[in-house]
Amino acid sequence: MNLKRSYLFVPATSTRMFEKALSSEADCIIFDLEDAVAISEKQEARERAKNFLVNNQPSKDILIRINDVSTTFWREDLEAAIRAGASGVIVPKAESAISMKILCETTLISLERMNRGLNSFVVLPLIETARGVQFAYEIASAHYLIKRLVFGSIDYSLDVNCELTEEGTELLYARSQVVNASKAAGIGSPIDSVYPDLGNEPGLINESHRARRLGFNAKLAIHPKQLHPIHEIFSPNQKEMDAALEIVLAFEAAEQEGIASIAVGNKLVDYPVYKKAKALLQSAGL
Repeated sequence: MNLKRSYLFVPATSTRMFEKALSSEADCIIFDLEDAVAISEKQEARERAKNFLVNNQPSKDILIRINDVSTTFWREDLEAAIRAGASGVIVPKAESAISMKILCETTLISLERMNRGLNSFVVLPLIETARGVQFAYEIASAHYLIKRLVFGSIDYSLDVNCELTEEGTELLYARSQVVNASKAAGIGSPIDSVYPDLGNEPGLINESHRARRLGFNAKLAIHPKQLHPIHEIFSPNQKEMDAALEIVLAFEAAEQEGIASIAVGNKLVDYPVYKKAKALLQSAGL
């Protein structure tokens, strides 16, 4: 199973923290050059992340969260990520297709110059403002290097001046917009935001279930202890797998006989239900 369910943030302030993150169960690691790094430390953090990746060959996908395109740091951050062999970048405060196109075209130029394959690098826009939500589809479809969107609830709540609650109703519209924009643009399902309360595992579990029901298939994490519940929730369980397999086998057998609507147990199965079951099995590598 090669699911990308968890993306663990680690501040680019300590090599020891890089090593600890890489030894965790996270599917992907994000070296953070943005919020976790003081302005006066930006250059040093960038060099630390680059040197670590150049001198190590991590088995996990490593992404770099660069500084946003309104700053003077993003070009050097992007260049360092490409030169270091990172798998891609997360772009904070993504708000327009134009800025994403510029960043992606800049990425292609650097990839070619460094003899890296054009498909060896991904760009993941972080949707975390009202403007980002409003233009999520345009952002998602801005360039073929953009493979998924990421939702950031904390900055979004600050931008729209809403109060984050355990029920999460204040984020329902934004999350749904990000999911819908991703599917409309033909890219992968999006990654949900961090859950900031490290002492509230039931809250993390509830939020993860809510995000999965809405159409997210991965979640950001800020501590290794959040990974296990995230993995459990964003992985298909055995009951789901068995049910999907039963549907696929029964429908494909019926289809061979020219039948495209059958009952499996008490469930009506037609092409949409079959396709959903098939996609679930494929996501698990079956």
